[in-house]
Amino acid sequence: MIIDLFNTVRQHPEHFRQLRCGDLLFTQYDCPQQAVMQDLFSETNYIAYVISGKRVFHLPGEQHIMTEGKCIFAKKGGWIAEKDAGQGWCVLVFFIPDEYLKKFSNEYRPHLPFGLPDGSAPTQMIPLDVNEITRSFFYAMIPYFNQLTPPPESLLELKFRELLFNLLINRKNGLLLSWIGQLADADKITLPAVMEANYTYNLSINAFAKIAGRSIATFNREFNALYKTTPGKWLMQKRLDYASLLLHTTTKPVREIVFESGFENNTHFSRVFKEKFKISPSQYRQQFSENIH
Repeated sequence: MIIDLFNTVRQHPEHFRQLRCGDLLFTQYDCPQQAVMQDLFSETNYIAYVISGKRVFHLPGEQHIMTEGKCIFAKKGGWIAEKDAGQGWCVLVFFIPDEYLKKFSNEYRPHLPFGLPDGSAPTQMIPLDVNEITRSFFYAMIPYFNQLTPPPESLLELKFRELLFNLLINRKNGLLLSWIGQLADADKITLPAVMEANYTYNLSINAFAKIAGRSIATFNREFNALYKTTPGKWLMQKRLDYASLLLHTTTKPVREIVFESGFENNTHFSRVFKEKFKISPSQYRQQFSENIH
């Protein structure tokens, strides 16, 4: 089952120490993940800073090893978190919605180093450089979670601004600055950007609509106009194509491929795979065995 991280945190303050300011949310917690591999998604962008422990974030074409001192910006969407047996993970997470990033970018644009070479196109998760200023900021935030009286929202909002500003004036974080600038200049995130980045996760149509910033009705209408089919049919085709690619280019067990391709379970995958390819997944793999290294 895929876990909605943002809403799980928001709805369970007894497990996730948190501070709120409108739609902004700070949290600091010891990760309760039980499964070795866990499907996750967030309908809100976030910045994560690792206090201790280790997790590995897996996305199609991406892998991020998150250990002590590592920091990352994750665009809203899905990912797979892998944990080592017995390995804990203490993390600070700052959830920041699109609209706040747009407002911040427009307000502080004259003070930010836009126009710097960014190296490459932004990916779904952007590793961030942490200098002494931002490192000190993260550790200075931890005591706020233990105060009996939480700080006022006006102070928390200033803290969000301080964090973003210090990250974005760091010239090593040009990828994030470039992406936020593109976000601020765009009317809204495009459906292809949302779908291509997240089709391998077992998300509901409602979750896709939230990530895209649209109502379900608007999402379905725009999707049908763009792709000339339903979201369900498009997702099935994309997931089957991705699973078939993994079958003939990797030696991963079928159960892992089922998980990484966004299918609910082995039975469902085997049935729809055979309907499309007329043979079972194992027979399909055997046909391409000479290509597996």
